[in-house]
Amino acid sequence: MARHIVIGTAGHVDHGKTTLVRALTGIETDTTAEEKKRGLTINLGFAWLDLPDGTRAGIVDVPGHEKFIKNMVAGLPGLNLVLLVVDANEGVMPQTKEHLDILTLLGVHRFIIVVTKADTVDETLLGLALQDIRQNLADTAAEDAPIVVTDAISGRGLTELVAEIQEMAASLPGETARGTGRLNVDRSFSIKGFGTIVTGTLIDGPMTNGGEVWLYPGGRRLRIRNMQVHDRDVWQAEPPQRTALNLAGISSGAIHRGDVLCTAADFAATRMIDAKVTCLADAEPLFLWQRMRLLVGTREVMARIVPLGAEQIAPGTDGFLQLRLEADEIYVKAGDRFILRTFSPMHTVAGGEILDAHPKKHRRFKDDVVTSLEARDAGLTNDVVAGFLRLRQVPFTQAGVIAGAVDLPLDKVEIALDHLRQAGIVRRTRQGYIHRDVYKAWQAKALQVLLAYHKEKPLQPGIPQPVFRSRLGLDENDGTALLRLLTAGGVCRLSRQCVAAKQFRITFSPSQRKLQSAIEKKLDHSGYVPVPVREILALGKEAPAVADALSGKSLVFLSKDFVLSKRFLTEAARKACQSLQTGNLLTLGDFRDALAISRSQALLILEYMDRCGITCRVRDGRLAGPQARRYEGKGESDHG
Repeated sequence: MARHIVIGTAGHVDHGKTTLVRALTGIETDTTAEEKKRGLTINLGFAWLDLPDGTRAGIVDVPGHEKFIKNMVAGLPGLNLVLLVVDANEGVMPQTKEHLDILTLLGVHRFIIVVTKADTVDETLLGLALQDIRQNLADTAAEDAPIVVTDAISGRGLTELVAEIQEMAASLPGETARGTGRLNVDRSFSIKGFGTIVTGTLIDGPMTNGGEVWLYPGGRRLRIRNMQVHDRDVWQAEPPQRTALNLAGISSGAIHRGDVLCTAADFAATRMIDAKVTCLADAEPLFLWQRMRLLVGTREVMARIVPLGAEQIAPGTDGFLQLRLEADEIYVKAGDRFILRTFSPMHTVAGGEILDAHPKKHRRFKDDVVTSLEARDAGLTNDVVAGFLRLRQVPFTQAGVIAGAVDLPLDKVEIALDHLRQAGIVRRTRQGYIHRDVYKAWQAKALQVLLAYHKEKPLQPGIPQPVFRSRLGLDENDGTALLRLLTAGGVCRLSRQCVAAKQFRITFSPSQRKLQSAIEKKLDHSGYVPVPVREILALGKEAPAVADALSGKSLVFLSKDFVLSKRFLTEAARKACQSLQTGNLLTLGDFRDALAISRSQALLILEYMDRCGITCRVRDGRLAGPQARRYEGKGESDHG
């Protein structure tokens, strides 16, 4: 796989960055008339360098003047290494250090120190300059960086510099293009005969020539007419390549620096982010509601500071905070780096990494919030996912919902869920995932509902399932999934579409036992003849509840108006099934004669057996149903 390298230049104004890039590549990066007139880089300049191994490295020549720090930050995302340029005459200057601070805050840790204009000083002064550079860069990310002495006019040291770049590039870890392609627009312009061109550094995932992208804000769908990387037409661009897109159907004036192009149609905006920040040692502390300039991607927006877990973030320390934007929305993701600068006068004070791009407002000193952010910062995806599920109010959550809520890639969330499931921390159902602590809470709530119902209606076999779900506040899908877990775990059992606590048993009082005896005696005396329900109810005030409790045990409701002894129903079913074993249809007349009852009484029993699957009606008779085998043996069965 081809390697994609992006190199940045940084350093004090007029230390020779642009001249150095021109000497290395032959490309002029000062492109505007104002830049050429003033002799300093205002906007980002771009070039490329072909390394000896064939790698074509992009070069971002960023502006050095303090006034143009915002433009410099726009060029930094995606950088693999940086050429820190220092003039041999002037040495390390304030903006050299500020650039180094910004680069470090943005996560850049690979530097080559390039001493420029070496031919303008004698060797003694050059040696002193090199010592001074080492001293000034001690205790920084560039303290051990290699130093290459150059002069762009004479060509001194350029070969050595290219070799050093090649060696460092070879040691860079390989990049894998994953997810949706994203490009923070840093330039938008028009070329006659081609139309609108936008440029930026591609991050996250690839973009394909002829493919679709969505422009944010607004979500307008656009087509990529053509794509170039370093002046070459390409079929696909991959991170972190500097990429130019020729877009169809939109004017250059409709796209601005700071806009985002993304291959996803559902990129959500945010007005808050949770982040880990590092406050510079020589800066003021970050305190509550402090107004800051947030530089992220190619945007600058105003935001307020909300420290989390601490009153403030002291100079030279790390901490967590929530940034609340004053007005604008931004399109960012977890992992994006940013810079914080004071409102006025403008100074870089801190920078860091977005941990959650779509958080809720937090209570500042809530332990769960800080714990979750610590897990995100440590890359502990399992802990982040588990923490989210543990705080859920609903029982089940799908993996896609989790990924969106915690602002992490779906594939990482699914891996974490599998680890958590194997560890017994979460359980998986068709309805989604549930944390074991959440399951315990729902289990306790379900038992509370069941026991209250059993106390309210002690002669009922259980609470009807729809009522059970309603009292738990769950819809049918979540309620059914939870009930499966509860029954599998031995918490409850199902009986006739009712839910009962596992240990619940109906217990009759003395008066109710007398009614039970009277009802069963009446049914036994009636034999195969169904008994009208009204006659059962006439036996006593509690007869309805007792009869309902006996349903399925010693009696069966053939319909809402008639009941039959379960023992006689079972015997009737056995006789019907034995008759069907001859291969002939069972007619109503045959069944009536076998039981010695009336035609209407026989029909009532047959229709009940049809509903139970014991028999199956065809034309003018019955065949054996799927439940018939339970009644084909000789002798009385105890099945109902």
